[in-house]
Amino acid sequence: MEPIQWSRWMSVGNDALDEDHRVLIAIVNKLYDPANRENPGVIEAILAELIAYTRHHFAEEEAQMQRLNYPTFVAHKALHDKLTQQVEAYRDEFRVSHSSITGEEVFLFCSEWLGKHILKEDTRFGEYAGAEETLAAVG
Repeated sequence: MEPIQWSRWMSVGNDALDEDHRVLIAIVNKLYDPANRENPGVIEAILAELIAYTRHHFAEEEAQMQRLNYPTFVAHKALHDKLTQQVEAYRDEFRVSHSSITGEEVFLFCSEWLGKHILKEDTRFGEYAGAEETLAAVG
């Protein structure tokens, strides 16, 4: 288990969205610290912070998608909604049974969904947005 490391492969080509992704990674990486992973109150606070920042980030990203008429916006927004619900459900499950869910499991769950979403979905939008902005500059 290693903390998430930002790499150029995660860049979506948009400074604001990339910075949001760095913040989300930093929040998830708080769970890498063994002292944080062993404290249920801290884990719950980190999950709450992650959910709040994710909502902010998704709203910003969705606004850009709408502005650029992203063709798969509806599907991407549905994915955002599902991801948010998954993390909220995980937080709720943790609240009920934190004795059966370790901080390491929470870290692995969060790092996996964040990494997959950035690398798979957001980079697609980044490519589209870059192409659209290039066309607008030329036209």
